[in-house]
Amino acid sequence: MATSKFYLRSKGKDCAIQMQFSISRTLKMRTSTGLISNSNVWSDKTDLPTLGKNASDKNLVTKLQNLSTFVLEAYNVDFANGVNFSNDWLKSKINKYFERENPTTEIEDDNYFSIYLKNNIELRKLDSRTKKTTDQKFIQLQTKFTDFEKTKKKKYLISEIDKKFMLVFRKHLIDKFKIMESTANRSLKNLKTVLLDARDNGKTINHQINNFSIETVPATKVFLNFEEIKKIKESTIIGNDLIHAKDWLIIGCYTGQRVSDLLRMTKEMIFTKTDSNGESFQFIELTQQKTGKEVTIPLHDEVLKIINKYDGNFPPTFGKTRDSKFALFNRYIKKVCEISKINDIVKGKVYDSKEKRNEIKETDKWRLTSSHICRRSFATNFYGDKRFTTPQIMAITGHGSESVFLGYIGKSSSDHAMTTAKTFKEIESQKIAN
Repeated sequence: MATSKFYLRSKGKDCAIQMQFSISRTLKMRTSTGLISNSNVWSDKTDLPTLGKNASDKNLVTKLQNLSTFVLEAYNVDFANGVNFSNDWLKSKINKYFERENPTTEIEDDNYFSIYLKNNIELRKLDSRTKKTTDQKFIQLQTKFTDFEKTKKKKYLISEIDKKFMLVFRKHLIDKFKIMESTANRSLKNLKTVLLDARDNGKTINHQINNFSIETVPATKVFLNFEEIKKIKESTIIGNDLIHAKDWLIIGCYTGQRVSDLLRMTKEMIFTKTDSNGESFQFIELTQQKTGKEVTIPLHDEVLKIINKYDGNFPPTFGKTRDSKFALFNRYIKKVCEISKINDIVKGKVYDSKEKRNEIKETDKWRLTSSHICRRSFATNFYGDKRFTTPQIMAITGHGSESVFLGYIGKSSSDHAMTTAKTFKEIESQKIAN
């Protein structure tokens, strides 16, 4: 049952009277009535001024009692009509009772998830430690959540979001935005992150959220092995754009960088270092745009061959803008791989024009080629070579932790254990042979 009470937020002669309207244990609205009272005449037992001989105090008690009745009656009507209740609703009823004009600016109630999310995004902008790429994920969540509320014609309180809501929201994302289940699940993870932040800031969240687990759908890891890279290197390609794309693809497979770092490599980034035996080696040093990490990359012979082909420079790039450069590179390397007959049948993400969404299907590997195959090919191929340690490879790719790195190439701690077991066996075999 809904109840109301009045209280003072301070002590003194002219104290603002606040109204609290409680609908449940988790939904309590509070706002100012616009009236004042002396704390000396305020009763904590009745939550009203003490009735004495002062006519103004009696008049104030009558106003507050009538206001309480008015708000309760309005609640009963609005509850039957499915209205969402918030501090704004309570303030509007108080203004209506006193026949005040509504304020030009509304106070936004961050008990609603959409408002809390908006405020959370604004706070992230002020925090220099957050990554822009991560910030963008929450902005995308805001767009999708707003669309969901418009579809349902309802604004959701933080406390209303439970397991059922999460599942319904995921279905909406898959059906409306034509995205894969794995992408929808990532949106749910971001939604849960915001809910847990709200909990940590004193908001009440549904108890089901704490233990709500979001299934991880394993991503398909597509990479070029050394044999396929060799096929590409030896293939006959016609046309400058495709030739340049072929060379950049090979460079990418031996440097392990994202396309945003790969295509901005220049000869000015190259330096030579000599070891204690007087042997010289060439490296390229850059700061990764996505993470801000500084990486030093030894230049493989295959990379040096290509650089020498361009008189000490890297190949020309494509397009005039950053986005067009990446888009053209993706298009060209797909064609290069098709010409090179990189056509093993593998599972991967393919756009279904009929369903208008990406689906996991079996297809020719060249169709799944994109700029990211460079980085994953480097990480996967050299991880599989026992001459290189995982930290050595991570120092080049810039991965922050081994668990993230292993997940990136589709490996786990059990793969590590199997490699170690095989090494143990080789050691024992060598002992017997000796």
